Amino acid sequence: MTTPGLGILMILVTALLLFGSLAVVLLALLRGRRPRLVRLAIGLSAWVALYTAALVTTSLASEPRVLGLNESKRFCGFYLDCHTQVAIARVERLDHIGATRAAGTFHVITLRVANDARAARLRLAGTRITITDSAGHRYMRSSAGEAALAENRGPPVPLTEPIAPGGSFLTTVVFDLPGDARAPRLHVTDGWWADRLLEFFLVGDEDSFLHRKTSFRLTT
Repeated sequence: MTTPGLGILMILVTALLLFGSLAVVLLALLRGRRPRLVRLAIGLSAWVALYTAALVTTSLASEPRVLGLNESKRFCGFYLDCHTQVAIARVERLDHIGATRAAGTFHVITLRVANDARAARLRLAGTRITITDSAGHRYMRSSAGEAALAENRGPPVPLTEPIAPGGSFLTTVVFDLPGDARAPRLHVTDGWWADRLLEFFLVGDEDSFLHRKTSFRLTT
């Protein structure tokens, strides 16, 4: 993921236009004049139309990315630095973990979470990890599988663990996939609801409206 420079610029321009319009209206009222709301509405509507066109056009022009083993997806903090990374280090397929048997096949996925910043300690926040297959079915993490893995191998490192500059750690997640799941892809997203709401309208951001996604291949 790269920093969407155009999107950040357009968000800033939008904020300036809104605050500027509000200032014009308040100044007119303080001077006892009638604010020119029609002109302001036309100007703002034109900007909204331009912004929407840029958002949709950029998203439709994007291409999906599928990463392989040890290829990293980057996440941007405050939309200015992109130092946090996630990659798949290993995938194990098991019929059972200890005494816990899978309904289909357990996929034990080892993730490498890294921070290549020079000075700042960083961490993931609000991370969501899912799998989709070629038919569009979505699968959530297996709580039973992860509990069994923790009992047999010890608890995994939390995804929210702070990472020292230049550091990394390994952690595991478990999915129970049915036998008919074809071409499974792992999806990792980051950020709380406020981040996701902003990113939905951020031109060029992977999580924006209609933008193609980055996923991880689980098979070689």
